[in-house]
Amino acid sequence: MVHDWKAVPSSPHLQWTPCFSNFTCAKLEVPLDYGDTSRGTADIALIKLSAQNKTKDTQDVLINPGGPGGSGVEVLLNSGTALTQIIGEQHNIVGFDPRGVNQSGPVVNCWPGHPERRAQFEKLFYPEVSNASSTSLSTQFYAAEIFGKACTATTGGSNGNASFVSTPAVARDLLTYIDAAQALSGKKEGKAKISYYGVSYGTVIGVTFASLFPDRVGKMILDGTLDASDYYNLGWKTSISDADKALDSFFKYCHQAGAEKCSFWRPSAKSISSRMDTLVAKIKSHPIPTPSSKACGIPLLATYSDLKQITLQAMYSPLSRFPTLAEVLSGLEKGNTTAFISAVTDLGLPSNPCSNGTEGSTEDINTLIKCVDEYDGHKFKDIGQYRDYVDTLTSQSKFFGEVWPNNANTVSCRALKVDPPKSGRLPGSILETRNTSFPILFVNAEIDPVTPKRGAQKMASVFPGSKLLIQNSTGHTAIASASSCLMKNVRAYFSGHLPSANTICQPDQVPFQGSAASDFGLRR
Repeated sequence: MVHDWKAVPSSPHLQWTPCFSNFTCAKLEVPLDYGDTSRGTADIALIKLSAQNKTKDTQDVLINPGGPGGSGVEVLLNSGTALTQIIGEQHNIVGFDPRGVNQSGPVVNCWPGHPERRAQFEKLFYPEVSNASSTSLSTQFYAAEIFGKACTATTGGSNGNASFVSTPAVARDLLTYIDAAQALSGKKEGKAKISYYGVSYGTVIGVTFASLFPDRVGKMILDGTLDASDYYNLGWKTSISDADKALDSFFKYCHQAGAEKCSFWRPSAKSISSRMDTLVAKIKSHPIPTPSSKACGIPLLATYSDLKQITLQAMYSPLSRFPTLAEVLSGLEKGNTTAFISAVTDLGLPSNPCSNGTEGSTEDINTLIKCVDEYDGHKFKDIGQYRDYVDTLTSQSKFFGEVWPNNANTVSCRALKVDPPKSGRLPGSILETRNTSFPILFVNAEIDPVTPKRGAQKMASVFPGSKLLIQNSTGHTAIASASSCLMKNVRAYFSGHLPSANTICQPDQVPFQGSAASDFGLRR
C-alpha cells in the first residue's frame, strides 16, 4: 500500500498498485508527441475506486472535473463516495490528471524556483476586475505580457513542455488508457470504447475525443458543456450569457426563504436586487479596511473587485454558497468584514495574499492549456481589441461581464510563443459532424452561470443521435447539485439506456432550504 505518488511505478502498460487506503494507482507512460515517439514520454497519473458490486457490465468510467487544470485524482480521493452514488456502485471510477496537471507530466512552471515572481504577477494582474477603475483594464492588459514572456522563456517554443499539454494530446492519452485497460483484461486491443463523465472544460476533452475517435465512444456524459468552437478560438465569449439569470436566482431564492434563512432578505426579489446594487456601489467608492482577522492576519481591504468575484463563485454552487453570499453582503452593510475575508480566503482568490497560505496561488497550467489549444492567431493584438472583448462580455452580463476576463484569462496568452506538434492539434473543425458508436448524453443545468445550455445544444447538434437532459436548477453543471432524477438517468445511461428526448429533471433541493451538495471541486 503506497501513500506517495513517488512510489507508484511508471509503465507503458497499466500496473495498478494499492494506494491511499481504498484505491489503486497507476502511472501510464505515454509519448510526449504521438507523431514522433523519439521526443520522450510523460507519466499520466490515474487512480481507481473499484466497483462495490461488479457485474458483467462493469466499466471503467473516467472522470474529469474541468478547468483546464482540474485534477481527477484529487476529486476522486475527496468525493469518491458521492461519485459512486451518482455513477453507480457496479462501475469502477477512474480519475486522471491531464498532462501537466498535479501528478501528471510534463512539469510546466513559468517561474521555476521563483514563487515570488509569480506572486508579483498576481498582484499586478488579479486585484481588480476589468472596469473597476479608469486604469484597471490597461493594467490587466499590460501585466498579461509578463506571464507570456516568462512562460515562453521557461516552457514555450516547439520543444518546451507547454507544447505537449494540448487537449487533443489528452484525448490521445485517453485512447492509450482504454487500449491498455483492454490489454490488461486479456481482450483484443483496438476495439476498446471509452466510458467517461466530463464536466465544464472536461466536456471539451470529451468532445475532442469523440471528434477524433468517434468509433471509440462507448458511454459519454458531458455536463455543463462549453461551446468547443469558442474554446478553440480562444474566445470564451459565449460563457456568461446566463450569468445574470443566475444572480436573479439568488434574489428569488433569498426572498422565498425568508428572513430567518437568508440574512440579506427583503420583502421582494426586486428589493433584494436593489439592496445589493446599493451595497456594491458603496463598496466601489468606499472599500472597508480590515487590519487583521482570524481568517487572515495581515491587513486587507474589502473591495468591489473581490466582492464581484465572491458573487461569481457563489453562482457556481448555489446550495452551499448562496447562504454564504447572503452573510457576506449583510455583514458588509454593517461594516463587518468577517464573512467577506473568510470567503476570499476559502475561495483561494489570487488577489488575496492569505489564500492557500502561500505566495503565488495560481497554477500556470490552467492558462497554458487554453493558450496551447489556440494556434490560429486569435490572440489580442492590442488594447483596443481587449477593450472590445470586455465590452462584448459586459453586453452579455451587466454584473459579471467585467469579472469574466480575470477568470477566463485568455489575455495572458497574447505574448506567449508556443508551437504544439501536429499530433497535439485538431486535424479539422471541431464542429464537423461525427457519428459516434454510441450516442453521447449531454447534461446541463437550466441556468448555468458559465456554461449556458445553448453550448450543450450546439455541441449536441454535431453528434447525430445524442441526447440532451436538462436539470431545472441553477449552478455550474447539474452534478454539482445532482437530483435523484439525474442520478437515475446517469445510471441508466451507463447501463445502455438513453433518456427520452427533452428530458427535464427537477431538483431535490433549492438554495436556503436544505443541506448543501458537494460541488466535487469543479473548475471551469
